[in-house]
Amino acid sequence: MGNVGNGAGDGRACRRTGDAGGPPAPAARGRRHTRRGTGGARHRRTRGFGLTAVTTKENRRSPLFEQYFGIKARYPEAILIMRVGDFYEAYGDDAETIARALQIALTSKESGGGERVAMAGVPYHALDGYLAKLVRQRHVVALAEQLEAPVPNKLTRRDVVRVVTPGTLLEESLLPSSANNFLTAVAMLGEALAVAHADVSTGELAVTAFAGDSAQEDALAELARLSPAEAVLDIPFDQREPFAQVVEQQGARVTQPGIGAVDGRRRDPLAGFSLEESAAMHRALDALYGFTARSCLGGVEALRAPRTYRAQTFMVIDPASRRNLELTKAIGSNPKATLLATVDRCRTGMGSRLLARWLLAPLVERERIVERQAAVAALVEEYPRRAALQEHLERCYDLERLGQRLRMRRTGPRDLAALLRTLERLEPVRAQAQVPALAETARRIERFDDLQHDLAQTLVEEPPANLADGGVIRPGASDDLAECIALRTGARERIAALEERERARTGIKSLKVKYTNAFGYAIEIGAAHADSAPDDYIRKQTLTNGQRFTTPELKELELAISSAQSRQLRLEEALYAQLVERSAAHAERLMTTAEALAHLDVYASLAQAAGERGYVRPRIVEESRMAVVDGRHPVVEVLLGERFVPNGLRIDEGEHRFLILTGPNMGGKSTFLRQAALLTVLAQIGSYVPAHQAEIGVVDRIFTRIGAGDDLASGQSTFYLEMAEAAHILRRCTPRSLVVVDEIGRGTGTVDGLAIAQAICEYLLGMEAETPIVLFATHFHELVELADEWPRVTNYHVTAIEHPQRGGEPVFSHRVLPGSTDRSFGIEVARMAGLPASVVERARSLADELLGRTPLERAVPLRKNLARERAGVPRRQLDFFQ
Repeated sequence: MGNVGNGAGDGRACRRTGDAGGPPAPAARGRRHTRRGTGGARHRRTRGFGLTAVTTKENRRSPLFEQYFGIKARYPEAILIMRVGDFYEAYGDDAETIARALQIALTSKESGGGERVAMAGVPYHALDGYLAKLVRQRHVVALAEQLEAPVPNKLTRRDVVRVVTPGTLLEESLLPSSANNFLTAVAMLGEALAVAHADVSTGELAVTAFAGDSAQEDALAELARLSPAEAVLDIPFDQREPFAQVVEQQGARVTQPGIGAVDGRRRDPLAGFSLEESAAMHRALDALYGFTARSCLGGVEALRAPRTYRAQTFMVIDPASRRNLELTKAIGSNPKATLLATVDRCRTGMGSRLLARWLLAPLVERERIVERQAAVAALVEEYPRRAALQEHLERCYDLERLGQRLRMRRTGPRDLAALLRTLERLEPVRAQAQVPALAETARRIERFDDLQHDLAQTLVEEPPANLADGGVIRPGASDDLAECIALRTGARERIAALEERERARTGIKSLKVKYTNAFGYAIEIGAAHADSAPDDYIRKQTLTNGQRFTTPELKELELAISSAQSRQLRLEEALYAQLVERSAAHAERLMTTAEALAHLDVYASLAQAAGERGYVRPRIVEESRMAVVDGRHPVVEVLLGERFVPNGLRIDEGEHRFLILTGPNMGGKSTFLRQAALLTVLAQIGSYVPAHQAEIGVVDRIFTRIGAGDDLASGQSTFYLEMAEAAHILRRCTPRSLVVVDEIGRGTGTVDGLAIAQAICEYLLGMEAETPIVLFATHFHELVELADEWPRVTNYHVTAIEHPQRGGEPVFSHRVLPGSTDRSFGIEVARMAGLPASVVERARSLADELLGRTPLERAVPLRKNLARERAGVPRRQLDFFQ
């Protein structure tokens, strides 16, 4: 068995207060029905609670089933799996649920009075794998352990020691090493909305709040950024739907706080937040504390002190933009086609998790960005130092999660061994970080000489996975333990000596002293010599090929060995518990050290990527401008290798701020747009960027309108989603934002599409000094004439030529150059994609015919009219998008 249940916990039952448990069950509907179950048993099921009672003729159940269903009544929302011998078993409705979910056999078991109840179970040593499957299906599982050693003819005491939910995972076997597993809580109080998030596996806890007209939109965006595994919504029922939808769209579980889990009491205001915001934040924290307490993990003591933050202190990247830019999750079939996978050269899981958080929340304070850059630069410039540092980090275990399990007293023997090995690497890591730019981080690596000595003197070098296996504590850790182990060792030597004496006495050379779990030690003699056994031999077991005997001397030795073994286990359990308590006293310092190691790991990772791929350190400026020489798309460059064509980009605060990009399909327009956004993200997390030279002004928000698909579940079309994203951009963009728009308006008729595209352009340009940086790719070639009306507009195009020897097939240079083009090469691309020749020829003849007609711009003079009327459009408002 892994670290779930007794193997990692302290064996204490979970005592619940307040409501019945975990995420609360739905309200019972009061409607009941009776059905015939497996083996003819009659099950009475109460809808909503999922509780199955077994009614027998005598209205009695066996003690085991009374115990099981008694515990189940306290955890109606969970699947109850109870340890029975070498199996974890479920009965009744829960048995049917896990049988379906895990694809295991459903059987039945005698429950008393001649009745049977449905049963399913899994071996104790395979629990982790099956538990992972249940959690992935968003089930809540209550684990009931045996709290005492089983005794024949006596009911073993059992109770729940852990409620496992998707957002409260601790076990390495259930968690991805490089991603956080967030449990979030959203609370509403008055006009304020608070979002708290915790990673139970690391102890991280943070909370923020939003107020004002955009509070809900901001809270939803933050919830989407966190991408929780589970969310507790303390929100009025009539306002829960948008939040539940955001959570469920990410495959996460939604629940609500239990009765008494939160209260509305006022707390002291938190620094930087209003009284109402602070009260909402405390309410969200209470929801998290209550949830972890009901999961048997403890409440306040399970998590670190909460950190408060304002979302405005980081670059805002809305959900659509995170998806379009593929920062941490790939849209296509290649899971490595993300920015995170491209720059993640971390050697530890805690480093990878920190890097992912940085990419989703880049900095907006120039001073902090430059500090990170300096740390990365120190390792870029000194390859030997970087290589040595990464070598030591690679030998470190996930100290962040180890420290958290230690804080919660849920560490197994191998966890402590991993902690010892990690502590042994701290001094070499600290030594490699002794440069000015890394000195502050190095100072946060604490010293643990006493703890390291304690672990080394107490634990054996290679402990078993489970404490119950014995052999975890060094004999020298206790005189009593040393005496006990010596007694066992001496008894084994006496067994061997006894075997030799009995062979000599009986003359039976094949005689052996063997041990079995069922019968203990016995003298085994083959069938051919069984009749020659001495008279003082007492027959113990008859075999098909021989006999097993015992003697008074062997019985005495067996008693000595078994007594010494049970005493050794008791001593080791006590000594191990003391060691865990002594180690847990260092938990907070261990977490501080883990943070420092994670930062060093990320700095080294970014330096490694920069060194390998020729990235440069960008100059960060306060002005809203961008100048990139030979920039490269970081992800596409890795996928294509040397074939990637670099391109430059220049954006100014005044003119040259609104870039309209035209060019052929497959020419690289979308890659160029994404490239600008990704370079900005990398620059503002403190990384080097793929370019020959770069100067980047701090951006507060990135918006992208790139591609779309129908949302069939909500009945929203591609074009509707496109317009919704455009509306969001126009409402929220600022003078310091970067807006990336790729072919807007293509989801409707040509006239409507062109009209909307131009109206959006003019709206943004009409913001005058507040116009954000805009990169606008389009196939509406009429838009290039906006440059004649607006000084901020500059036209660029992607070049391509027709290959005369290949029937006019386009040859793409992927170069972005000044000026515009009216060629899209759409028909040629269609032919390259395999469209039938007859269709291609017909398309060409139709195109020639259409080109002979009055141009669209003259037939419907959209641009001129709209350009003249721009002064009448209210600033920052466009009725169509409200």
